Amino acid sequence: MKNLYLLFSVLFLAAWSLQAQPTCDNPEIVLEDGAENYAAGDVTMQSPNWAVWPGGDAAGAIVTDEVALGGVNSFKIDGTNNTDALFLLGDQTSGHYILQWDMLVPEGKQGYFNLQHLMPTESSGAWAFEVFFTEGGVGRLELYDGSDDVAFDYAVDAWFFVTLLIDLDNDEARLWIADKTVAAWQFSTGSTAALQMNSINFYPDDDTYLYYIDNIKLSEIPAAETGQYCYTAVDASLGVNTTPEIVCWGGGYDRNASGTVGESGYWFRYVVETSGVLSIASCGNALDSRGWIFRGEDCHGLVILGVNDDQCLSADGNDYATYREALVTAGETVFIMWDNIWEREGFEWTLAISTDPLEEGQWCQSAIPITPGEYFVDEILGDAAVTGPTIDASGGRTPHAQSIWYSFTPEVDGLAQITSCEGAAIDTRLAVYRGPCGDHLYDYNLIGLSDDYDGCGDGFQSQLDSIEMVAGETYFIEWADGWEDGAFIWYLNFEPVLSVSEAELDASVQVFPNPAGEQLNVRYAFDETVDVLNIQLVDVLGQSLRNYRLNTVMAGTEELNLHGLPAGMYLLRLSADGAVVTKPVVVR
Repeated sequence: MKNLYLLFSVLFLAAWSLQAQPTCDNPEIVLEDGAENYAAGDVTMQSPNWAVWPGGDAAGAIVTDEVALGGVNSFKIDGTNNTDALFLLGDQTSGHYILQWDMLVPEGKQGYFNLQHLMPTESSGAWAFEVFFTEGGVGRLELYDGSDDVAFDYAVDAWFFVTLLIDLDNDEARLWIADKTVAAWQFSTGSTAALQMNSINFYPDDDTYLYYIDNIKLSEIPAAETGQYCYTAVDASLGVNTTPEIVCWGGGYDRNASGTVGESGYWFRYVVETSGVLSIASCGNALDSRGWIFRGEDCHGLVILGVNDDQCLSADGNDYATYREALVTAGETVFIMWDNIWEREGFEWTLAISTDPLEEGQWCQSAIPITPGEYFVDEILGDAAVTGPTIDASGGRTPHAQSIWYSFTPEVDGLAQITSCEGAAIDTRLAVYRGPCGDHLYDYNLIGLSDDYDGCGDGFQSQLDSIEMVAGETYFIEWADGWEDGAFIWYLNFEPVLSVSEAELDASVQVFPNPAGEQLNVRYAFDETVDVLNIQLVDVLGQSLRNYRLNTVMAGTEELNLHGLPAGMYLLRLSADGAVVTKPVVVR
């Protein structure tokens, strides 16, 4: 009987232990504080979860009913009353945790928090990292590992999520602000290196700091499983790969506004063997999927090469499946992540590499060179869009459109107009970038974006006016088919800005000696400062042999080294603030 009782006890404890384990759907709540059931004022003496930075006369977090989310109260951090509050996390040294709270920074104010590895003392702290919410909705993450600060955006005068994923067992941390991942890094780095989380420090540096905290929750989640995170990624291979059900944290690069969809992901790792065009495709299956391509040697400095949603448009599959391409180089590591923005079920997908030459117009790197005029777009086939409609998640560029690229290099400074108003019966989308082409999705200098321009047609066409363009610089024009696939006509109009006349330029520049030997001198003397003076030596076929760009000049002499040029006739092309003149030069 005693043995039977012991057996039942063991089985009961085993069942209880199994039931008590946290799951992705039901994390184990370690700490939770919604600011309710407190009296107004300092919370420190009202709750064991809160403390004040040791030493001095600092005050704790202030319970207030000025603003709240989902209740009556919130915690106020106010720079006018010397607040220096600590929310205690229990000195955790192992486990896998998600720490979340809601935050509001009023317009014209600033916010801040840091994580302490160890309990601070009167004379020192143990900062793991610091997060600043500066005025105007721009923030930055400062780490102590020697890396650059990471910038991010946040909503001003509105509640937003702050989420920290901290995996003490794998020494990994990741920060989400609102619906975007900010960065991932090694958690134990800091002013004091330690694999422990002691507290969150809410501190206002001066009286410009005022912010509110609500609904703080620390939860333990299951150990990081294979494929769930970048640092547990599964090796992918060319051909067919399989993604299992996507059920746990690990995504979060573009969640929906509530932060509940898109946070789960499944990761693959692939070391590129051959340079070319990498593609991922879930076309042909019946699931609504979204796929991401990242570049990075490890998981702490990933850059997004591409993301796609709803691109397959296949007759035998699902219109909402994924197809995306990205340029890759042999030897580099790429990570592919599928998230649960729409569905959780598993599916098969294909990884491929093409070494064919880039198709004209399908990439920024193979953009079609143009001059001002009229252009007809019959079909858009490029699968590496940078612009494109955002999906249900958030603002920011998350392309799911195909695109076609053009390049324009003005010979003089001027103002450009790009429009589909007169030539499009379809819904168009337009983006303009200042070159060069980017190395990854967000490495493009966007200078203009137009969608649904209401000054023409039915309001679904695109137009950008008065785009300032500088002589000699290359600009890239991208049209995306994010809304419709039909043909259309568009126009590039360009108006030179002539602040220097050709006669003034010709009279202000002397070229000597001519004929020239090893050196040619260009002496210039303008009545007023010229923003840009371009000096270009070309042969009779128009090939550029020497090119000089001088900024903000008035008088001086530029020496052109002609060593190695064959004897013969050449042209010296001079341009200044919109004016262009050409002078013949003989080389002996």
